[in-house]
Amino acid sequence: MEPFYFKSFDRTIGVACDISSLYYEMKCLALYDKAAIDYHVKEGHIAMWLDYIGEHNLAGIIRNENETESVLNTLENNVKENNNMKSRNKSMHHGPGMKGQKKHRENM
Repeated sequence: MEPFYFKSFDRTIGVACDISSLYYEMKCLALYDKAAIDYHVKEGHIAMWLDYIGEHNLAGIIRNENETESVLNTLENNVKENNNMKSRNKSMHHGPGMKGQKKHRENM
């Protein structure tokens, strides 16, 4: 899949390859070229790219937002939610199973 290229006139000012990098790139770029970020948000480029990478629900939410701050908040929430899910999945364990345990038949 093609990354998202943030452009300001004739130059590329940032690149994102997933939702997390999209959020962090937008947050960083908003500090020194907010007009470029505003342009991409208002023209629907962010939502179109999210659709392209298969993030249809997120694209639908962002498509209805016209303010960069709203889009950043939505992306931030998504990134935090995904990080929390990953943390929960890593901390879950399924117990020792049969290892180190006697089988029921051996006790009969």
